[in-house]
Amino acid sequence: MKLSINHYICSEEIAFRDFIQIVSDAGIPAIGVTCSAIEEMGIDNLKSCISDYGLSVSSLNSAGYFTDCSKRPNRYTDQELIEFAAMLNADILCVITGGLNLQTQSLSETHECVSKKIGELAENGERYGVTVGLEPINPTDIFSKGCINTISHALEIIRPYQNAKLILDFYHSWWDEGLLDIINDNVQHIGLIQICNIGLDKNKNLERRTIKDGIIDFQNIIPKILTSNYNQKIELEIFGEHLKTKNTKEVINEFSLYMKNFLI
Repeated sequence: MKLSINHYICSEEIAFRDFIQIVSDAGIPAIGVTCSAIEEMGIDNLKSCISDYGLSVSSLNSAGYFTDCSKRPNRYTDQELIEFAAMLNADILCVITGGLNLQTQSLSETHECVSKKIGELAENGERYGVTVGLEPINPTDIFSKGCINTISHALEIIRPYQNAKLILDFYHSWWDEGLLDIINDNVQHIGLIQICNIGLDKNKNLERRTIKDGIIDFQNIIPKILTSNYNQKIELEIFGEHLKTKNTKEVINEFSLYMKNFLI
């Protein structure tokens, strides 16, 4: 089983090299890289640091924001991110489509725009040997983050392109009917599975939770993923602010031990 930890788990107080050390000590062989890590270290030093610890890169986050580039949370262009993904030999470049703005486009027009942009990004990525990953977004975030919300719609968009795959994040897609069947039946179209657990905050808004704390029955789900045809990485994606009373090292070690139990 190929495990990974996304750098999003870190607060600003944790240096990237310290994050790498924690991941390595936990026996996890891969990381998801964020733009903040590139800003902190520079791409060349970042690449060297990852190499020093013998880790691979499961994902680079994130390109896209096609519907409203002003909401892009990083300063890098899609072209720069494609080049960074190639330099890091990242398994996949995560694409966030951007939210729906009905004041400027209808839903169908927005979907057409995203489909076109994904095609352009995939064709450009192919020149660099980069796979782009379209991530369906939970419908609660349709206006703020992503207007492609179902796995079936995302599959329709990426199928024409050899180097375009799905990123299935359980936070966003846990509710999608037949999720496990989709993983098994469309394995050739899946580039990465991201997991965390989920729950509701005090205002009853959906939030990410650590792997054992939430409503998703991973005790039942993980064995089914492992016995499917999926053989890419499983990446923990949770943000520092969601760790509650736990610290980063504790959550990473918990994830490592929890997942390795399924191999016994």
